[in-house]
Amino acid sequence: MQSPMSDPQDKPEEETSVLASRPRRPLWQRLGGEGLTVSIAVHLLLVLLAAFWVVSTITTGGKKDPNTFATGAGGGNGGERNTKDRQKTKPRNVKAMSKSPTRITSKSATNPLSVAALPAAPMSPIAGGLMSGSGSKGFGGGAGGGIGSGIGGGRGGRNFVSMFGAKGGTGSYGIAGTFYDFKQTRAGKPTSAMGGKPEVFGDPSNSAAIGAYNREVKEFLVDKNFSVSSLSDKFKAPDVLFATQIFIPPCPANAAPKAYGVEKQVKPSRWVAHYKGAVKAPTSGQFRFVGSGDDWLVVRWNGRVALDSGYQHFVTGEGNVYKQFNSQKCDETHRSSLGKPMRCGPWITVTAGQEVPIEIVLGETPGGTFYAMLCIEPRALNGKGEGLKLLRFADGPLPEQIAKGHPSVPNVDMEAKGWIFTPVRAAIAR
Repeated sequence: MQSPMSDPQDKPEEETSVLASRPRRPLWQRLGGEGLTVSIAVHLLLVLLAAFWVVSTITTGGKKDPNTFATGAGGGNGGERNTKDRQKTKPRNVKAMSKSPTRITSKSATNPLSVAALPAAPMSPIAGGLMSGSGSKGFGGGAGGGIGSGIGGGRGGRNFVSMFGAKGGTGSYGIAGTFYDFKQTRAGKPTSAMGGKPEVFGDPSNSAAIGAYNREVKEFLVDKNFSVSSLSDKFKAPDVLFATQIFIPPCPANAAPKAYGVEKQVKPSRWVAHYKGAVKAPTSGQFRFVGSGDDWLVVRWNGRVALDSGYQHFVTGEGNVYKQFNSQKCDETHRSSLGKPMRCGPWITVTAGQEVPIEIVLGETPGGTFYAMLCIEPRALNGKGEGLKLLRFADGPLPEQIAKGHPSVPNVDMEAKGWIFTPVRAAIAR
């Protein structure tokens, strides 16, 4: 029996009519173009966002405060790197610096001076210098090799130098000097050498203290044989000075504590400066030490006292007899206007290149003024002295104060060519 549904032969015609009524889709849609477009748009947005983030991060991290000065070690107001207090200054107006050059004219009627101003320079390098000049090489707050308002290790690369020696030297620069105050212990407590008024020359309250100081100095030089360990209980300056000569013209007695940086802790009396090292003789031959000290000066060469001169004589006495040189008595002197003549020590034989230990000890007793002049005198073939030469441990320029000698000790060869002893090591007192 036939079904009431449509004839099967009619179904294809119906489907054909439906398909024919649908619109034909473009090739771009049939290939999935709509999804691809959305994907490209999303990825492009992500790329733009990432690029913006990277650029923003680099710009922010690379920015520096243009008003901040960099500080560093060297000459300038502190010398040391200052990480706590960063100084800031308002940057100069770069535009104001680019004004047309002007003429500088004196207003004085008697001095009609007219100077042409310097030609204008491009502002971009100058502006950069203003911002970064405080670094190592610029005109800033005193870094490294810069120019600062103070004097430190960076200004010219030189350390503190005085007539008593230089700080920061080495054993190849000179012989090492250590400063002791016999008036106080290492802990800063007064000793019997302190006295009532140690800063006042000639005060009667210092008499007993002067006696105590003299006994202790003689014990160190004679009984203890220059033993540094015997001074372990004395106040000692923290800094060591390296000396290339001992030629200190008359000066206040506080010059030594000041040179060693302890002028606030040490009164200018009853102190000792002990220089020690080893040197090589410059030539073969004979020479002798000649000098004087206020109050005293003692030289020990190769373990033997070779000069004892000044207002006080702790080793050789008034007769200037050197027991360690076969009890030789030395009567010769060189004139000076120091108040005491320049005493001569015994003749010493040296060999060129020979390494010999040397010690120079000097001190001040009552205070007031101080000096220490130490020379050598080579021996001529006729057995007599050839004249005074400065005892030197370096051939560089001398301090300005003594470059031409000193009138109190005339006729001293300050260059001492051919007789400059070479330091090979320093013995620093511990």
